[in-house]
Amino acid sequence: MPAPPTISRLAASLGFVLPGAGHIVLGRPGRGLWMFFWVAFFANAALIAPVFDLWGASVDARGCLVAAGIVWLYAALDLLRLLFWRHRRKLEEVKREKLLSAFGFYLRGEYGRARARLKQILRMDRDDPDAHFHMALTYKREGMPRLAKRHFRLALSLDPGRKWEEEVRKELADA
Repeated sequence: MPAPPTISRLAASLGFVLPGAGHIVLGRPGRGLWMFFWVAFFANAALIAPVFDLWGASVDARGCLVAAGIVWLYAALDLLRLLFWRHRRKLEEVKREKLLSAFGFYLRGEYGRARARLKQILRMDRDDPDAHFHMALTYKREGMPRLAKRHFRLALSLDPGRKWEEEVRKELADA
């Protein structure tokens, strides 16, 4: 059975066929209408170029089609950029929910379930320092110091803001 359609899939499907439509679906109507207007303008100018030639005005139909193609390409790339950041935000929300759930399991002493949640986070983003830090805590509580040290070191090396540095150094000194 196919996956149910999502807003992102609908935006991508429409946006590549009709420039600007994906932007409208994603809640960017101004940008979408602007891109649609320019593609339509250049495409129509190319189609009615022979009419302009009758009046003595010279219009390059190929140039108009190239301009329409450039705007279409820009609209498609901009839509891909919007979809990428939308996906990243959604991924961060899911990771945060799973981390809170894992932390709840950890506080209740259900280390196996906490570790399962943390493994789900690490499958999504293996470079998440928070997940590695909490994974190390679960391993330490269950008496697996080698695995705990490994995850403490990973948390320390992957943490750009050095959020866990003090706790990790203390835990590594204790182990």
